[in-house]
Amino acid sequence: MNFCPDCGAKVSLQAVAGGDRPRYVCGGCGKTHYENPNVLVATYVCVGEAILWIKRGTPPAVGKWAMPGGYMENDETPETGASRELREETGIDVPADKMILVSVSSILHMAQTHLVFRCHLEQKPDTVRSEEAVEFSWFAEDDLPWDDLAFPTIEPHVRQLYSWLREGNYGIRVGFIDENGSQYRNFPLAASSDSATQ
Repeated sequence: MNFCPDCGAKVSLQAVAGGDRPRYVCGGCGKTHYENPNVLVATYVCVGEAILWIKRGTPPAVGKWAMPGGYMENDETPETGASRELREETGIDVPADKMILVSVSSILHMAQTHLVFRCHLEQKPDTVRSEEAVEFSWFAEDDLPWDDLAFPTIEPHVRQLYSWLREGNYGIRVGFIDENGSQYRNFPLAASSDSATQ
């Protein structure tokens, strides 16, 4: 950042009271500008032990398999954002209140936070191709082309969800990924709190 988006004056990195790192401070209006992670949302759409995967039509990882998802908008809750992204990319309309949190990931080297949800449907719905999703497939764990995942670092999360689908017991994975690897913990959910799967 070189100039203040509010007044156009130059900004400079300065120590800010109560902070642990320098921040961009405007030399004109005095506003402090914070750089914060972008939030992405995604959804595992589950029918039995199968999960919906999309073949990406736009960069990055064109032609690879991923789950529907994208960036949150400013006026959205995470669940609303996940519902919108799912509808935009697949034509599937799942209400926000049917989205169940399954993982929270801090992607430290990319300044991103990923909130991933799951939803459970009785039958496979019709899908509509989009620019972002040029093909769809419902894969069980043994059928998923693991070598063709758009983002290979998600493999442990995906295998965990397939395991939860088989067992009927769920949790939330919380952790981080950086340039050196990843570290996660699973937090089991009480069966009574998972009413959307009943």
